[in-house]
Formats: sequence, C-alpha cells, structure tokens
Amino acid sequence: MTATHTVPAMPDIMVSAREMFGIDSDMMVPAYSVADSHVPDLDPDYLFDRQTTLAILAGFAKNRRVMVSGYHGTGKSTHIEQIAARLKWPCIRINLDSHVSRIDLVGKDAIVLKDGKQITEFQDGILPWALQNNVALVFDEYDAGRPDVMFVIQRVLELSGKLTLLDQKRVIRPHGAFRLFATANTVAWAIRRVFITARNRSIRARWTVGRS
Repeated sequence: MTATHTVPAMPDIMVSAREMFGIDSDMMVPAYSVADSHVPDLDPDYLFDRQTTLAILAGFAKNRRVMVSGYHGTGKSTHIEQIAARLKWPCIRINLDSHVSRIDLVGKDAIVLKDGKQITEFQDGILPWALQNNVALVFDEYDAGRPDVMFVIQRVLELSGKLTLLDQKRVIRPHGAFRLFATANTVAWAIRRVFITARNRSIRARWTVGRS
C-alpha cells in the first residue's frame, strides 16, 4: 500500500472532549483540522458512553493501546471509528475473524514494472504501512486471530513498538501518530491467545481495557 494522506503528519489542533463528545470531562484531545480518505464516515447521531469514550480518547491522546470488550453487536469497533471520525484521524479496521494471513499483515514479494523491466520488489503489508503513517489501526475480533497472525501482532506490542522484518533487514519504528486499538468479546481470552496466560500483569498492562 502507498500513503495518500493529505493531512498534516501530526495532529494540529486540540479539541474538548466535553464539547465534541458530550461527556463530562475536561480532557483535551489532539485532532486534525482536515480529513483524508482514510477517516471513517461520521454518524452525527451517535451517542457516546462516557467510560468507553474516555478509554479510547486516552489511546489517541496518550498513545495507549486500548482494547474494547463487549458482546457481539454492541458497537465496539463503531465506537472507535466514530471517535476517529470526529478527530479526523485516519483509521483502518482489520477483522481478525476473516481470512487475514501473516502475509497480509507483513507483506510479500511482488513483480513490478520499473523502467520497462519486470523486477521483484517487496510490498509492505497493512501492518508495516500503518506503522509508518498517522493511522489508528483497529484489530477487530482480537480473540479470533490465528496463531501465526497473533505472533506478528505480539512483536508490535513490545515496549518499543518496533517491527523487525528479518528477511528484509528492516526495523520499522512507529510513526508519532500511529495508534493501536483492538476489540474482543472476552479480554482474558484475547490476551491469552497471544501470551498464553493473562495473569502476568506486565503483559496485561500492554492493553488499556474499555468495555462496551
């Protein structure tokens, strides 16, 4: 994928959580003054739950990894997208319950045409691309991801947030406005899918949990 953003590299305005989301909070949140094609469509009638909204806003404002838990159909992903829409923050959603593979996430070699010649060139997958851009990446149905896919995601959850592509001899460091979110039906099971056990507090602390 190639970046097509027309917005500034970093948020260029601050907005009031009280004024923009109608919740009782003095929190100020960074946002963009202009939107691009990756910003979700805005639903003007959407109603925001205070607790979940504050958790998600903390993810945008403080660069925290936020996991929203709740039953099917409670609007977990929509909640994140509607906040991104109002912040004009580019947002990409990946459903891990679908046929997403490790290659889809990381990338693969592809034949491209350069100067009239066919050459083999590595094409970044969604994860390296998102890491290098001002994008809020949402892993939907986090507790349904395949083991090989979850192993790739685990590498981004390390404290540095870096992604190392060994076969490409590249180390990708997150863009300053990259944000990571997830949704799950059961938080403990979602964390256990990657880390085997949810009892390790240092591992659990890699996600801030909100409930829908």
